[in-house]
Amino acid sequence: MRTLTVALALLLLLPGVGDVLAQGKPEVTEIDAWLVRDAQMSSQFAVADQLGYFKAEGIKVNPRWYIAGTDLPSMWGAGNIHLGTATATMVVPIAASGQAIYNIAPQSDIAGTQQIVLGKKGQELVRSPKDFEKIKIGMPKGASVTMAIQAMSRDHGIDFNRIQFVNLSPPDAVTALAKGDIDAMAAWAPWVFNAVKQAGGKVYFTGNRSYIPGKEGQVDWLHVHAGVVASGKMLRENPNTLKAVLRALRKATDSINKDRDAAVKIVAREMKTDEALTRDIMALNIYSMEMNEKIHRGMGEFVDFLHSLDRIKQKFPAESVFYTRLLEEVDPTLVKWKARTEVR
Repeated sequence: MRTLTVALALLLLLPGVGDVLAQGKPEVTEIDAWLVRDAQMSSQFAVADQLGYFKAEGIKVNPRWYIAGTDLPSMWGAGNIHLGTATATMVVPIAASGQAIYNIAPQSDIAGTQQIVLGKKGQELVRSPKDFEKIKIGMPKGASVTMAIQAMSRDHGIDFNRIQFVNLSPPDAVTALAKGDIDAMAAWAPWVFNAVKQAGGKVYFTGNRSYIPGKEGQVDWLHVHAGVVASGKMLRENPNTLKAVLRALRKATDSINKDRDAAVKIVAREMKTDEALTRDIMALNIYSMEMNEKIHRGMGEFVDFLHSLDRIKQKFPAESVFYTRLLEEVDPTLVKWKARTEVR
C-alpha cells in the first residue's frame, strides 16, 4: 500500500496530471468530432490535435472533416454526431427542428470575413452610404452577410428595401463584378479576396469594421461566431470528456494567438489551403473562447433572421442552445455571460 501511495503522489507531481484529475476522469477516452474544413470554424481543433493537447488531456479526438457547414443540420438529424463546430446558421435550424444541440464554448468571431466589396463602377457611384439605394449588389439570397447590410443601413439612414439585390453565388458574383454587371458584392472569404484581386474591388465594410470614408473603425453590424457544439446525450453522459476537450482547445487558442506563424502552417495543412490564404483569413478572425452577451445576442439575431426568411417555422429563446457550465468549470474567467439551460 505504501508503494502505491508513493506512486500516486509522484504521479500527481507530473505537469498537468493534477489538473486533469481535479477536473474528473474522462468517461470515454476516444471520440469523433465533426469539423468543417475551414480556418474560420475549426482551427483550434487542428492545432490541438497536431500539438498533442488532446493527448495531454488523456483523450483521442478523431477529426471527421467535411466541407460545407450547411450540411450539418441534415447530418445531425441522423443522431450519430455528438461533437463538432458550428455557427448560428447551423445551430438554429437544428434546434428549431426540435433536436438537442448546445453551444458549449465559442471559438472565434468571424464577422471580419463577411464583407461588402465595391467594384470599379460601384466605387464611382457610391460617394456616401446613402448611395447604396442606387446600386446593385450580388450575393446569395438569404446569406448571413445580409444582416450586416441591414445594420449598416439602419446606422446610416438607408432604406434597405430600395437596395437592389441580385441572387448570385460568390464565384459568379466575382465574375459579374469584374464585368460591371453588378456594382458591389457581399460574401465571405476567400471569395471577397478574389473580388479585390481579380475584379479591382475595394472593401467598403465588413461585419465588424467600416472602411467607409470618414466613418472608418470598428462596428457592430454582424454577430457571427464559430463555436463548439455538443448533443444532449454527450453532455449527459460524458461531461468530463467534454471538459478535457475544452481544456485542449483553450491551449490551442493561446497557441494560435501567441505563435500565429506556427498555427498558420498547421491550419493550412489540415484545411488543405495555401499558407498565404490561410494567413489572410486567420488575420480577420478573432480567436477567443470568452463567452459573452454579444454571442448570445448574435444567436437571437439569427433566430429572427432565419424566421423572417421562413427557414424556421417557430422562434425559440436563444439561451436554450447554450450550455456554459462546463466552460465555467474549466476556466471561470472565460464565462462573462451564463446560460441557465438544463440539458434535455
